[in-house]
Amino acid sequence: MLKTKLGISIALVGAAMYFLGMFSFIPAVLLAGYVLIAEENEWVKRQAARMIGVVLLFGLLSIAIGWIDEFVGMLNIVVRWFNDEVYLKVPGNLTGLLQYIISIAKDIFLLVMGIMALGMKSIRFPLVDKLLDKFMSSEQ
Repeated sequence: MLKTKLGISIALVGAAMYFLGMFSFIPAVLLAGYVLIAEENEWVKRQAARMIGVVLLFGLLSIAIGWIDEFVGMLNIVVRWFNDEVYLKVPGNLTGLLQYIISIAKDIFLLVMGIMALGMKSIRFPLVDKLLDKFMSSEQ
């Protein structure tokens, strides 16, 4: 069994990063930063970068959903210039529902990735893996 410099198995460290990513981004990034700086194993380094990429991707999706309300608000300003009786809004708190769906999807995805990391396996996440292949190649 391969171990980190701290004496912990790399599978456990990989899984811990994903599990921490479910609960709080800061400890997960600190652990991933340690792995990327201090560890030599390519698999665990790739898992650290993948976890950060997945959490950031879901964060960007969440921000984009939040922009729906902002866009409708700006549209309201323009529409009310011409007709003061018209008021646009996002139906039935749709953005809140979409935020919950994204949050649950992120947690489920990180849970599955963490469980798979315990067996030193991983799920291909094409968007993140494409960036990892480009920037983490060992041929640099």
